[in-house]
Amino acid sequence: MEDQANLLPLYEQVRRSILSGIDAGQYAEGSFLPTEPELMAQYGVSRITLRRAIGELCADGRLQRQQGRGTVVMPGKVRQTLVSLSGFSETMDGLGRKAGHRILSRDDDPDAPAIRARLRAGALIRFDRLLEDDGRPMTLETLWFDPQRFADVIAPVARGGSFFAALRDKAGIEPAHAERQIDVGFASAGERDILAITAAQPVYRIEKIVTDAEGRPLALSQLVTPSHLVTYTIKT
Repeated sequence: MEDQANLLPLYEQVRRSILSGIDAGQYAEGSFLPTEPELMAQYGVSRITLRRAIGELCADGRLQRQQGRGTVVMPGKVRQTLVSLSGFSETMDGLGRKAGHRILSRDDDPDAPAIRARLRAGALIRFDRLLEDDGRPMTLETLWFDPQRFADVIAPVARGGSFFAALRDKAGIEPAHAERQIDVGFASAGERDILAITAAQPVYRIEKIVTDAEGRPLALSQLVTPSHLVTYTIKT
């Protein structure tokens, strides 16, 4: 195995070594890596080689360069189960992390007849939200639901609350089923600015429809999540 590792480019050997240090807790999440001279001496490499290794890890979302401060270790990927009915807040709570829903815009009468038909809704309301993980941008969500059917849910969601929690608390409804369609692509310029990612970083594009026990649609979400932040698993 050591011989095989030595066949790898030097920057890749350094990248893997730093990554192993992150996974082993040698470099804790939220902490800064040692300085470039310290790392160059530790790994016995040039500045060019070290910067390429760190650049690869930054592109993967494991590290982040902060101007004037250094390179910080970013949190690892969030693991989500595709068949789970848990909302974003519930998922984050289960991982011991703090979820946030930042409202970016609201439209009380959006012109979207196709979505209204899919939700079998008499009217529509739309919220564009930034879902945050401990204050870090994680997912852009466009949330659609029927404001006539769920009038009491609007205010909690507008204040940045969980839609699922408001649905249970205000409407007494528990989601029973969810259907997701997942594609992989790249973010638009506007999406990149909000999510703080580069043009080279791919994103998941997910459309999710949640229904009640009778199969009636409750809400439709369109989500954009950088792929380096989330790992999806399937349970059968």
